[in-house]
Amino acid sequence: MYRIVVSLVLGMMGTAALADTVIIAGEAPLRTVGGPIDGGVWNLWSNGRVGQYLRIARTGTYQVVVRAAGSPAEGVWPEMALLVNGRAVAAATVSRGEMADYRLQAGLTAGDHEIAAAFLNDRLTADEDRNLYLDRITITAPPGAADPTVVPLEEMAKVCRRREEAVLDRCRERIEKNRKSPAAVQVLDASGKPVPGAKVRAEQTRHDFLFGCNIYMFDRFEEPTLDAAYKERFEGMFNYATTAFYWRSYERRRGRPDYAYTDKVVQWCRPRGIRIKGHPLLWGDEAGIPIWSDGLPPANLQRQRVVDIMERYRGKIDFWEVVNEPTHHPQPKIDEPYRWACGADPSACLIVNDCHVLADGRPLFFNLLRAAERRDVPFDAVGIQAHEPAGMWFPLNRVWEILDRYAELGKELHITEFTPASGGEKIVGSHRRGVWDEATQAEYAEKFYRVCFAHPAVRAITWWDLCDRGAWRAAGGLLRADLTPKPVYRRLKHIISKEWKTEAEGKTDAEGRFEFCGFHGEYRIVVQDREGRVEHRFHLRKTGPNRWTVKL
Repeated sequence: MYRIVVSLVLGMMGTAALADTVIIAGEAPLRTVGGPIDGGVWNLWSNGRVGQYLRIARTGTYQVVVRAAGSPAEGVWPEMALLVNGRAVAAATVSRGEMADYRLQAGLTAGDHEIAAAFLNDRLTADEDRNLYLDRITITAPPGAADPTVVPLEEMAKVCRRREEAVLDRCRERIEKNRKSPAAVQVLDASGKPVPGAKVRAEQTRHDFLFGCNIYMFDRFEEPTLDAAYKERFEGMFNYATTAFYWRSYERRRGRPDYAYTDKVVQWCRPRGIRIKGHPLLWGDEAGIPIWSDGLPPANLQRQRVVDIMERYRGKIDFWEVVNEPTHHPQPKIDEPYRWACGADPSACLIVNDCHVLADGRPLFFNLLRAAERRDVPFDAVGIQAHEPAGMWFPLNRVWEILDRYAELGKELHITEFTPASGGEKIVGSHRRGVWDEATQAEYAEKFYRVCFAHPAVRAITWWDLCDRGAWRAAGGLLRADLTPKPVYRRLKHIISKEWKTEAEGKTDAEGRFEFCGFHGEYRIVVQDREGRVEHRFHLRKTGPNRWTVKL
């Protein structure tokens, strides 16, 4: 159960003033991650949020008071945002250790809205833990307007389901528009004349879109049969692999990086047409700090690492996340590392990657990237992690809106780490109730992939991890610990290799042409008539013109 308190504040003359709607944080129905504290206070962590669905009777400016306290880390106090339908409309620095009122405003239109407070800059160091403690959220209507009222969760769930269905309906049209293009095969005889009635078969052999997964358990099983099964499942679905370069584990002894393992991964992936991304070269997290260093190594060693690794794998690893999660760590900054990387391999796609983006749009990240553009920092793509806060069912309409927002930067978007788990964790941050089991994992994953594949700015989706054994999040794999496929593996494999893969056949017309519309990627074209059979390879590109000639 939860309470929403409507209280009357008495004016100086004892008459009733405006009524306030109060959400008790520890009892709010919408909570992502955190824990309760005595007195109904909720301790937010991992950039979570707390809120309520409210019905607004009249459009206007509403006063919002959030009673909160905080604790700093590295001298920085918590940043708190006021969210309306997941969008940050106002923010405040919670700069006191005891409870205090932080006054904000929100322009609200008449209708139903999700009103919430969110933690923007969670940080945990070896010695300090930045926290945001929420007591209550008080909303005051403008003069003459009725108080906001609670929207029952059951009613709001129906609205949210309709929104999801509408998004998915639009995605079907957008996939046809954004991921397919017309193509024509012109069949000519040896003298250059059109050949009517020739049989033509067009079979897509590889996607241009990058369907990926990290490949961290490659050759790491005790049993050779499991290594073989892992490789078979990987190759059976993916054309894109993320291989690890975490400094702490990659270079346990200074000057002795583990190139041998990376070389094995590269040698296996490249003949199979699996493109590779390196992740990450620099990271302010413990995993990015070598054992032999007291903190992140100095700039000269950072530069040496970036240049040495990228030059070694130039032409073999095409994508790099040079700096990971730059808004969550004060160092390293992205400017010089991306300049070093661009100099080491100008042809590589350089990605700036961060987390919590799908929770609230991560304004800090967007602003960092916009500022980097103004400083001419050379990056090619925006990496959006999609597994924080843990257990969140990201509303699909908000996913699309956030992708639209980041597409304004004019860079391609990569979903870099997507991990809905199946281990019974509670679903948070959504109209959806229940737990993440194998059926729920498969259902949401398919919907999420459809939204991302439909968006024109998205180039890649990377699942994080392939199997439950060795996974970063418990039960986060597409495969169980014994490497048997979960429903999510089968469902995603079907849409990637069947529904979103083109196979077309027919006969050439009177002018020797066969036309079809196909997904972008590589194709095998087989043409056959009375004189014989020929086979060619072509690439169907988004930019066209996709007109191919086959001579018999």
